[in-house]
Amino acid sequence: MYDTNAVYQTLEDHFPNAEIVIPPKDNTFADEAHHPKRMSNLIGWQSVRQYGKRNISETAMQRYKKIIGNTLHSREFENQSKEMLLGCSILNRFTHLGMPNSYRVD
Repeated sequence: MYDTNAVYQTLEDHFPNAEIVIPPKDNTFADEAHHPKRMSNLIGWQSVRQYGKRNISETAMQRYKKIIGNTLHSREFENQSKEMLLGCSILNRFTHLGMPNSYRVD
């Protein structure tokens, strides 16, 4: 509710030396159109909460669910763990196949 450019501008006008700590909205993204203190707050929040690691894991789970499926087919836990390992192996092979061959050109 308070994570808006207008709130940051008002706080900066009245309290220029204050450190503004407002939790960012869920859909906030870094953009040059946003207030500079708001962006530094967002980047600081992301680094403190290790948002990059969370984002990578969420993307991996999304890829798994889209390619392999939302449900496990096995009923027993041991077989489910093997099914998950097999699915991860398939995703790793897909990733390896899609990686470009990079080399330095002098």
